[in-house]
Amino acid sequence: MTHKIAIALVFALLLIGKPSAAARLEAGTDEGRAGMCADYSGLAFGFCVALCEARQCDLQSSDDERCSILRRGFDRATGGLAPPC
Repeated sequence: MTHKIAIALVFALLLIGKPSAAARLEAGTDEGRAGMCADYSGLAFGFCVALCEARQCDLQSSDDERCSILRRGFDRATGGLAPPC
């Protein structure tokens, strides 16, 4: 059940605020960022996409609450690996 909640949270955060990574890529604004999560799968992939490609948390202020939640989720999903962004 915890995974279902985490996945729902990831997708909800993807819908908030910024255009999707795919939309930005089509617009030609994120060529360098596209695919940075390709090495991950499952829940780790979902958190990576939300963290790095959708929210671009590496470009947000360090106290951004949504990014903090995503970082914790990515940490748990990968067993402590650092995000690629």
